Amino acid sequence: MLRPFLQAEDVTVNDPAGCKYLVPSLREPVAFHLLADGAYEPETLRLLLSRLDQGSTFVDVGANIGALTIPAARRIGASGRVIAIEPSPRVFPYLAHNVRINGIGNVRLRFCAASDTESAALPFYEAPADQFGMGSLGAQFHGEPAVVPGEMLDRILAEEKITEVSILKIDVEGFESAVLRGAVRLLGAPHPPIIIFEFCDWAEARVPNTKVGDAQRILREYGYALWLLHDFGRRDSRPLEGELLVGSAMLVAEKLSKPAGQTGARAD
Repeated sequence: MLRPFLQAEDVTVNDPAGCKYLVPSLREPVAFHLLADGAYEPETLRLLLSRLDQGSTFVDVGANIGALTIPAARRIGASGRVIAIEPSPRVFPYLAHNVRINGIGNVRLRFCAASDTESAALPFYEAPADQFGMGSLGAQFHGEPAVVPGEMLDRILAEEKITEVSILKIDVEGFESAVLRGAVRLLGAPHPPIIIFEFCDWAEARVPNTKVGDAQRILREYGYALWLLHDFGRRDSRPLEGELLVGSAMLVAEKLSKPAGQTGARAD
């Protein structure tokens, strides 16, 4: 069940582009960076806005309050589509509210956990308000889990009648490999998406029956090359030679149609 959201600490933050966001707490990094920097994950946002065109399709897995969903939806216009997927019963109402107050009509909201299984009841562990971006399918914060639906991304896209995705972003606190295992049709499509995803060693290490780096291995099996986000698109950059296994980083995956190091990404 979705929880009521209008709480005492709720604050509305405006970004430089005129987007509005109701947030549960200014102490959490998503809200703090929106307030202090005008954007959350500005490098990710710059890549999205440089690669999305009018009419593009963007899939935001782990959309949270909409800090990427809303600017992307404005960029692609009425002819484009955004699928915003968020499993947190606490955070999803903020996402829905923020889409509504920004007058965005090209976003489809999905309250579920994108995973490698179809389930009516996956355990989801909420984070406290000052860490609201960290809700996860992994046990944490010594709390009792909520129950949320789990859906495979391929099925979500089929239900939404989407056959081609321009960019897929995944930020699901270590369960990125599960999202990818539920997206085999998308990864094998004739025009596969660019994929932006988070790597975090400790988050991936807690996922049952997986190894750290599995998301990267899955993408390589489908012919993707991987870059650190800040290297992607630079003329002198080359893809990673192996999996990143220590630390944390935002990564970008693209299927190569040219020799390694010569991507179709736009140069800085």
